[in-house]
Amino acid sequence: MNLFTISLSYLTSRLQNSILNIVMMAAGIMLITILLLFGYQAGQRLTSDSKGIDAVIGAKGSPLQLVLSTIYHIDIPTGNIDLKIANKIKKHPQIKQAIPISLGDSYKGFRIVGTNLSYIKHFKASFDTGNLWQDSMEAVIGYDVAKNTNLKIGDRFAGSHGLVQGGEVHGDETYKIVGILEPTKTVLDRLIITSLDSVWDIHDHHKKDEDRSKRHENDEEEHEHHGHHDHKKEELEEDKEITALLINYKNKMAAITFPRYINKNTNMQAASPSFEISRLIKLIGIGKDSVILFGGFLIILSLSSMLIGLLNSVYQRRYDLAIFRTLGASRKKVFLIVIIEGMIISIIGSLVGLIAGHLAIEIIGNYSTKGAELGLTGFIFVPQIFILWSAILILCLVTGLLPAIRAYKTDIKEMLTHVT
Repeated sequence: MNLFTISLSYLTSRLQNSILNIVMMAAGIMLITILLLFGYQAGQRLTSDSKGIDAVIGAKGSPLQLVLSTIYHIDIPTGNIDLKIANKIKKHPQIKQAIPISLGDSYKGFRIVGTNLSYIKHFKASFDTGNLWQDSMEAVIGYDVAKNTNLKIGDRFAGSHGLVQGGEVHGDETYKIVGILEPTKTVLDRLIITSLDSVWDIHDHHKKDEDRSKRHENDEEEHEHHGHHDHKKEELEEDKEITALLINYKNKMAAITFPRYINKNTNMQAASPSFEISRLIKLIGIGKDSVILFGGFLIILSLSSMLIGLLNSVYQRRYDLAIFRTLGASRKKVFLIVIIEGMIISIIGSLVGLIAGHLAIEIIGNYSTKGAELGLTGFIFVPQIFILWSAILILCLVTGLLPAIRAYKTDIKEMLTHVT
């Protein structure tokens, strides 16, 4: 029998205690692994999605809600702003670029975003197949949308009112897929992109039908007041709204003066993505630290239990170890048997915890709405997890040294004399 087999047989002789140590260690490592994977991917996604966006201008309300809904598309917008005012803001001398977006509809949980070509260029996206829209009611879809809905170039679909599934379907108006984007690892992968005109046409559809019926009922009156009708059409153009403007400043000074100008002189607000996300991370950090402490507590319990178990095992097997020594085993082999016992527990427990943590994140990413929106996956390598695993193994090795040293110092003559 080799040393590993001997150590394994000792562990199976006290199976319940060994399983308890493995379960506690696995639970602690699983919790910490989940948090590390979530934090790493959420941080990467938050950074990549907001890169190049200095501010978001939208309706009054919660600044954090405005940022989450318009940049990360994981919340409900605070409202709409007038297109006429938004166009004036775009011409402000401190603004380098202002990307308009309009929200309100979705398809199978994927949001439909009305915007322009600048939004796609902002994420440096390229087309896998097809091209950009040319007319109203044409759409471009992200990689994840295409993968999960099986939509292809030329397919048509009807959006539903609202940003979650279950809203009223706009069955009278359908979008045509004209382009599919390559994966960007950003929020763009989970969006359906179309023109602002498409969004306006969808929501003005019923109003247009009413206008047409009125015109058919009273042709003469419409003819007599033709100039008045043109004036009303111009007013309708001015009444159009968008959800927000994604702003990129020309200089750093604008970050101080421009939000103050918007917040004091308009009925809108300017929210800073970097500030709001930092505030969100601080809020989440409290709960995250608590879970990490709990996971660490479980690991410490496991190490303590393993230490006590190995010490008891060495004491109970002191006669066996003495016999083992008389048969020719060196002190080094006795030392290694105890060390291997501890390492078997730590390796099994840590591997089970790591695998369980990765699987948990994969399940959350595939079967929860928020997990899918963040693009969570368990099939990813995070350096911090490797460091965690290495640290746990070193701690286990250190924990096993005390009982191993005690076994190493076992006096054969004294032990056999005492038994006799």
